Amino acid sequence: MGTDFEELEMIADFYNTHDRRMRFENDPGVEHLNRPEDLKRWLERYHLISKEDEVNDQDLNIAIQLRNETRKMIVNNVFDGQGDAADTLKELNELLNSFNFTFRFTGEHEELLPLQRGGRKGLGHLLVLIFELRRQKMWNRIRVCSAADCQWVFVDRSRPGTGKWCTMKACGNRAKNKAYRERKKTEGHSC
Repeated sequence: MGTDFEELEMIADFYNTHDRRMRFENDPGVEHLNRPEDLKRWLERYHLISKEDEVNDQDLNIAIQLRNETRKMIVNNVFDGQGDAADTLKELNELLNSFNFTFRFTGEHEELLPLQRGGRKGLGHLLVLIFELRRQKMWNRIRVCSAADCQWVFVDRSRPGTGKWCTMKACGNRAKNKAYRERKKTEGHSC
């Protein structure tokens, strides 16, 4: 595939197919994977399946489950961490049991390939990518914006890899201004 950061951007885009940015109070966000055709377009855009591959309702349901369960593994994600890590991984691993993979060796490298067809093949490629990014210690670069009204998944390209906000101009600036106002308010009460 592409570079590690390009692959991370693809993963972030997968998570953002459920856009959780709030436009009004209690906004559930916007779901972009509503029909099998939506998933097919997304998988084709990233060349995870071909135009001939079919995507059905079951593939769509599995995609949404995978998106939700693997999102819980994002290092700084405090929004989806219901339950303990063992329970989270148990649900994910049960879902992964429905996938089968094989190895292929070529002259210079090896690859892990999904054995499924259609939409499940594309989801299998996505799982291989997640596996490889975690194995290569790149997974910590996938972050969830710490603004509760945003929760946009982004790729942290900063040197230390500890970014908190999807963008400093919006979410970061709001958080810092809020902290400043709270400090000033507290200072005002201490006089």
